[in-house]
Amino acid sequence: MSRLENPRLAPTTLALLLASLAPACGGDDSRESAGTDSSAATASTTAGPTSSGSDGSESEAETDVNSGTDSDTATTTGVTDPSDATASESEATSETDPTTETETGPEPMSCEDLPPGYPGPDNPACAVEPQVGMFNPVVEWQKSTWDALPDAGRVMMAPIVLSLNDDNLDGFADDLDIPDLVYITYSGSESNEGTLRAMSGDGSKELWSVGGQGLFGTSGVAGGDIDGDGYAELLVVTQAGALKAFEHDGALKWTSDPYVADMAYGYSAPSISDMDHDGSPEIILGRVILNADGSLRGKGAYGTGSPQYGSTSFAVDINSDGVEEVVVGNALYAPDGAALWQNGHADGYPAVADFDADGTPEIVAVGVGAVWMMNSVGAILWEVPIPGGGGGPPTIADYDGDGSPEIGVAGKFVYVMIDDDGTIVWENVTEDDSSSITGSAVYDFEGDGVADVVYADEENLWVYSGVDGAVKLQWEPHNNGTVIEYPLIVDVDGDGEVEIVVTHSDYWGPAQGVSVLGDADHSWRPGRKIWNQHPYFITNVEDDGAIPVTAAQNWLDYNNFRSGDLSPNDGSAVPDLTLEGDQCEGECTDGLLWLWVHLGNVGASPLTAGAELQVFGKFMDQETLLDTYLWTEELPQGQFADAIGFSVDPAPYEFLIVRVVANEEECAIDNNELEFVAPFCGLPVPE
Repeated sequence: MSRLENPRLAPTTLALLLASLAPACGGDDSRESAGTDSSAATASTTAGPTSSGSDGSESEAETDVNSGTDSDTATTTGVTDPSDATASESEATSETDPTTETETGPEPMSCEDLPPGYPGPDNPACAVEPQVGMFNPVVEWQKSTWDALPDAGRVMMAPIVLSLNDDNLDGFADDLDIPDLVYITYSGSESNEGTLRAMSGDGSKELWSVGGQGLFGTSGVAGGDIDGDGYAELLVVTQAGALKAFEHDGALKWTSDPYVADMAYGYSAPSISDMDHDGSPEIILGRVILNADGSLRGKGAYGTGSPQYGSTSFAVDINSDGVEEVVVGNALYAPDGAALWQNGHADGYPAVADFDADGTPEIVAVGVGAVWMMNSVGAILWEVPIPGGGGGPPTIADYDGDGSPEIGVAGKFVYVMIDDDGTIVWENVTEDDSSSITGSAVYDFEGDGVADVVYADEENLWVYSGVDGAVKLQWEPHNNGTVIEYPLIVDVDGDGEVEIVVTHSDYWGPAQGVSVLGDADHSWRPGRKIWNQHPYFITNVEDDGAIPVTAAQNWLDYNNFRSGDLSPNDGSAVPDLTLEGDQCEGECTDGLLWLWVHLGNVGASPLTAGAELQVFGKFMDQETLLDTYLWTEELPQGQFADAIGFSVDPAPYEFLIVRVVANEEECAIDNNELEFVAPFCGLPVPE
């Protein structure tokens, strides 16, 4: 959809809006044009103030720490600080056809103000044919030995992925940096003391290793910024049943009291959520709720989120009352631990999704040899046995591409896919006679609209087609003693494609450590660079590791659990980016022109893979690149973002062009460009 087709700014409205800005800001005409191919030469630009962030405090770890020193350097772009722009205010007028309803957007802003974002139209028909990639997995890298504390080499529990350090030296540890991999290693028995390790997600270096802290060798790890310092903290269970928090550099932050009786002691995995939306996250461990400083907030009296070994409880706002609740297999707890309900059923590993499309999630739980579904107030809707017994943490996704979620569960001898009514759709033979409680993850690698299941038993890494369970990969170099672990599917190295991350302990073969598998053809779809906890769902953590003050309800946008797949309608609905902008010349005494640009999404699905905004000057059909800006946030459909400010020297150019290039497919590209026409700043038009 081109700009002039946009009902927000019909031709008359657009012209009057720009005309009304001219007296206040010295603005001139602008127009949007279709994107064209051109040869762009690079030139310098007059940059405004650059953004910077304070570094997190560095402290020396109390144990053996091997800090990596390699890092990449990036240059900050010339995106300007809107607080430096000043000009007089004016009001804009517009003409509309009284017989037609037209969205006219926000009131024009004075030039010294940052124009805020605003709602816009969307287009449910914005879709493309699936671009189906290949599925040709290869090993990208493996890690089986360590320089620091080398004796602890076994890795049984699932790792996490998030950014711990500032690789690009922009002052932040976020999704613009190379992700990092965090996990526990141990030697001998899985209940022995563990070593907490961090390494670069591209496999290039060890960041640090921390031993001597009494950590449980197969504890789950959770990560997120719990203190608001801009860096993620790491949470690990100890052999004594306490929780320890570590800074991003491995330094010990605090140790909680022990809570052995309040979790399924052994392989428990903490989780993080801001339950009361006060900006200070809570930490959930079994039926215990801790404050961000490790002190006790509340404690439940019933289930711990486990049938036997390893609690995997988590918090969501299941009843939409504005406060999150802790979900376990047979109860629901308020932030103070009070039971909102308990149903007397056995406990189990929980997950949530909306199976009947009513906007309220159901709870799926897996116990010893059974799977059951509850409604949001604990009533049992159905329960089915798992063939052969066993049963680990459930995974929920649209396995078969029918638009509705299904459930995947690994048992003792089979992996089963279960429909929303409890019917077993397909099952595959596996081997997990040790723990019988492993998990799985799902992702649509090729973009064909079908989720693939990634599962690791004792002896093989498997990939199954979600539709019928057809085996797409049997990778035999894997082996593990198994607890409640599962492979991750995440962009672990920041290359724009997801990888499979799987851990090994040399129980049934020689493999130990971590392996990362990617696609030989580099055709796997992009994904998030973060997977921060065992009971993972997309909206529980921001891309930079921050914990949302008010997390979106995952079942409304993605309706999956233990999946990082951001596209609810794979291979069909797509975003459609467009630009709207104004020009202000309050700083024209210095010969600089301010351009305000709103990035909008008028398509049918969120922009999830990011985009680049490019500013060009054009003279005699030659384009010169003046500036760029990387957009890294999600942009929902029907939304225009807060304006982005560019400060440029317009003197040599007849036109200034702002263009947006999406990192994912759009249904239209004829609205991706905005053109401003000279004269600028009262300067003569160049000849």
